Amino acid sequence: MIISQAFASTTAHAGEHNMFQDPTFWVGIAFCITILALSKLAGKAIGGILQARSDKIAARLDEASKLRVEAEALLAEYTARHQRIEQTTQDALQEAEKNAQQLKENIRKEFEEKLKNREEAAYQRLDRAAEEASEEVRDLAIKIAMQAVEQILSEKLSGEDGQQLIEKAIDSLPALFSKKTAA
Repeated sequence: MIISQAFASTTAHAGEHNMFQDPTFWVGIAFCITILALSKLAGKAIGGILQARSDKIAARLDEASKLRVEAEALLAEYTARHQRIEQTTQDALQEAEKNAQQLKENIRKEFEEKLKNREEAAYQRLDRAAEEASEEVRDLAIKIAMQAVEQILSEKLSGEDGQQLIEKAIDSLPALFSKKTAA
C-alpha cells in the first residue's frame, strides 16, 4: 500500500506541475544539448587529428613503399653487376689458363726445336771432327808410308838409279793424291 500512496502523491503533484515547468527537465535538456554540441565539436577536432595522423601514416607507408622499390632496384642492379663481374672474372681466368697452356706449348716446342738444332749441330761437329781426324790419320799414314818407302828405296836402291826413281815417285805423289781426293 505504500506504493499506491506514493503513486497517488506523485500523481497529485503531476496535475499541479507541468513537465516543461520543472527545472530538472530543462537542466537535463541543456545537459544533452551541451553534450551533443561538445561531441560534435570534439568529434570534428578528434576526426581532424585522426585524419591528420592517418595522412601521416599513409605518407610514411607511401615513402616506405617507394624506398622498398628503390632498394629492390638497387639490389637487382648490384646483383646484375656482381654476376657480370663474376662472369668477367671467370672469362679472364679461362683466358689466362688458355694463354698459359698455349705459352707452355710454345715453350715446349721452342725447347724441342732448340734441342734438335743443338743435337744436329753436335752431330755436324762430330762429323767434322771425324773427317778432320780421318784426314790427319791419312796424312800421318801417308807421311809414314813415304818415310818407309824412302828408307826402303834408299837402302835397296843406291846410286843414281835409285835417286831418279825416288824423285820420279815423289813427283807423281801429288797426282795420285788429287785422284784419290776427287774419288
